[in-house]
Amino acid sequence: MKITTMLISSIFALSLLVTGDALAASGKVDKVENGGRLVTIAGTKYKVSGSRTKVMIGGKKAKRSAIKVGMECSAEGKGTAKMITCK
Repeated sequence: MKITTMLISSIFALSLLVTGDALAASGKVDKVENGGRLVTIAGTKYKVSGSRTKVMIGGKKAKRSAIKVGMECSAEGKGTAKMITCK
């Protein structure tokens, strides 16, 4: 019974990876639109919420408007980013 549950869990987790939905991206910021509301990082487009997205730049809390093209950033989330961390 435990092996069956583990097998089903593993297959489900693998299916999430195969679907191609971006849960995290890391790289340079390619594009910033609408005052930081839309940010493209390494080819993956994210919505950046003013209240639901935590933005950190250089280890300090920042506003989404502080994200600039060319910055080295990583984002977590799908669709709307939950967190964006930049250097």
